[in-house]
Amino acid sequence: MNIDKKKLKIISLDFRTIANRLINCHWQTGMDLLRKFISYIDTNEVISDYVQSYVNPDDFKDYKYQSGIVYVSMGDSKQEEISFTYQFLKYAVDNCKSDMYHDLAWGYAKEPNDAVKEFCTRIILPFVNYIEGYLTEIGIQMGYDENIQYTINVIGGNPQLNLASGNSKIVATQNIGIDIKQLENIIDEIRTATNTEGLGNEELEQITDSLDAIKSELTSLQPKKGILRTAVKGLQAINGSAQFLAAIATMVQFVEPYIQ
Repeated sequence: MNIDKKKLKIISLDFRTIANRLINCHWQTGMDLLRKFISYIDTNEVISDYVQSYVNPDDFKDYKYQSGIVYVSMGDSKQEEISFTYQFLKYAVDNCKSDMYHDLAWGYAKEPNDAVKEFCTRIILPFVNYIEGYLTEIGIQMGYDENIQYTINVIGGNPQLNLASGNSKIVATQNIGIDIKQLENIIDEIRTATNTEGLGNEELEQITDSLDAIKSELTSLQPKKGILRTAVKGLQAINGSAQFLAAIATMVQFVEPYIQ
């Protein structure tokens, strides 16, 4: 598929948002979020190609579902971990009759939410980290120009990037008349508030990606409403102090006229 860095950021932001919701889910909502998580992976070509490059049906052929099984490891190598984890989660989505996520996590702790938290930390998080690392690697190979399109091929789990056919650089000559100074002030307020929140690396990356996407779209010739909505949702998904939430609310109010 052809993709530029701006689109890659949106894919990364979307994935991080649904992954964070799953990792921090309540035991009663986890199964629904797991379905959304697997559906996003299967329907996104960039991520699906990467995961499928590691999947080996032989890694899962002897599996038999049994509630309460606790996994210490999902494999001895990166290939085995990605292969077994994906097939395990896919099996759960397709075959588990119960809508209670606790059925998968039962055995990891006594209390339902503690069990789900431990299950997500051991099983979901390493899988998510592999995918996020892959998306980051693609971004590094793309460099700094957000408008050049690339064709991505996955070979042995590694992304191979080539300039897309007929690629040309797009230069915007004007913007939609926003107050750029005000936008930059709001971004600075959010970043200042973020410094005192003690957030994790994934949440910090989500905030950075959201702010970059908002600034990029609002200073472009034709802002894409879908990208702006996704970026706003990415900011709203982060919990924080009153100061942080107030800064986010200011950004939402600023962006709102351009997504209606």
